[in-house]
Amino acid sequence: MATKTTGWKTGNLDPRDIFLDSKNPRIEVGGDASQDEVRLKLLNFEEVLDLARAIEKNKGLFYGERIITVVENKNHVVLEGNRRVAACQMLLNPGLVPTPYKLRFPEASAATKAALTRVLADIAPNRALAEPILTKRHTERGVKPWSPVAKMRRAARLLENLSIDEVAQLLGTSATQVKKLIRPYRLLKYALDMKVWTAGERFALEDEKLKTNPFTRFFTLSATKQALQIHFDDEENIVSALPSKTFKDQMKRIAVDFLIPDSTTGRPRCDTRTDAADYFSAFTNSAEGKPTSKKDTPTAQSNQSAAVKPSITETASAGNNPVAVGRPTTLKASLFFENLVCHVQDDKLIKLAREIKDINHTRMPIAASLLLRAIFECALVHKLQHTKKWGELIKAEGRDPGLAEIIKFCGNFQNGVFTEQNMCKALKSHTTVQAKNYLDAVTHLKYQEADVITLESVANNLRQVIQYILSGN
Repeated sequence: MATKTTGWKTGNLDPRDIFLDSKNPRIEVGGDASQDEVRLKLLNFEEVLDLARAIEKNKGLFYGERIITVVENKNHVVLEGNRRVAACQMLLNPGLVPTPYKLRFPEASAATKAALTRVLADIAPNRALAEPILTKRHTERGVKPWSPVAKMRRAARLLENLSIDEVAQLLGTSATQVKKLIRPYRLLKYALDMKVWTAGERFALEDEKLKTNPFTRFFTLSATKQALQIHFDDEENIVSALPSKTFKDQMKRIAVDFLIPDSTTGRPRCDTRTDAADYFSAFTNSAEGKPTSKKDTPTAQSNQSAAVKPSITETASAGNNPVAVGRPTTLKASLFFENLVCHVQDDKLIKLAREIKDINHTRMPIAASLLLRAIFECALVHKLQHTKKWGELIKAEGRDPGLAEIIKFCGNFQNGVFTEQNMCKALKSHTTVQAKNYLDAVTHLKYQEADVITLESVANNLRQVIQYILSGN
């Protein structure tokens, strides 16, 4: 190991001995997250499965780039190259592959394993000295850039140990720009930390491709600030004069409306055009929305330990009247397809919709997976037949098309199957590809490894297209 004059070193490390970084800004995990948790998040949100397949195809890593590590608590922690290291670890040791990905993760050949046993690393003296390099790498072309959420998360994590001015200096920007990253992340993190989300909702909230601008922009509007009685303190924590429970109820409501895709349209109910005064009109006229004294002002930090809002049923059973939060109570969001209704006259879809709505997917994940694949394919075929495009697809393929060809054809907006661009984007997304691969694996590979968590995630990815078609669109 050769020492450089700058204090940096180079090393030749075994990927299995390297720790993945729980502070990686790409993913939302706690600082004490296990390595298994980090690997699963990278697989879920950072396309590590595709990277592993590419590494296996190449029979090793691509030349020209070293990872960057730092030694903490006598362990090498990877600062740059978490995706590569995670892929190498699982290729070398299949036992590390999380259960939802075991069937889809590639099996490494002997040649690949031999090429991955050691990786070249630049070893930083400390995290601070590595930050300028990480910033440069992820703001230039050629390296997978950080998403807007990752940039916000990174700045917020640096602020845990540094002042705003120090973070600004480290990132080569101004304190004002740092605040523009910190405040939106505080709001998003508050929503993420609420213990109220289903597995599918949390998957959507943690997606690095989540469009956060409508949500964060909403809090810059004067009507929102007045209704929630909020401001940011010196450490950029959100502070509200509302009672803790009331504030949490409103934050959940806003997160649902601005961040969670509606099961029918595939888009959040609200966007940047939503009028804040109209949105809060019922709330501000209620007893809950009246101004409170400053001595009762909670901060977002203290709100995290506040009790989660009880359901309407729980409140009624306790002898209390449920509180209105500005809009009528809606049905509980589906974990699977509990609320699915078929509005099209298609016997196959009517029967499939009835069965998938009634099935207990937690007790019968294999059967539920088979039903989901069937209704997804039948819905697309119905759409093709309804738009008189089925014959065109058969002519193009020269045979009855498989599900992959159906998805590809329907996802091409120019083919005219869907008049909504969002539906085409959903079909072409990597999450739809992953969902199809999972369903194919369950269907064709002896029904192995069907699991509830992955199934709910897959259902969340496909639900918008299925419900859109079954609604008669």
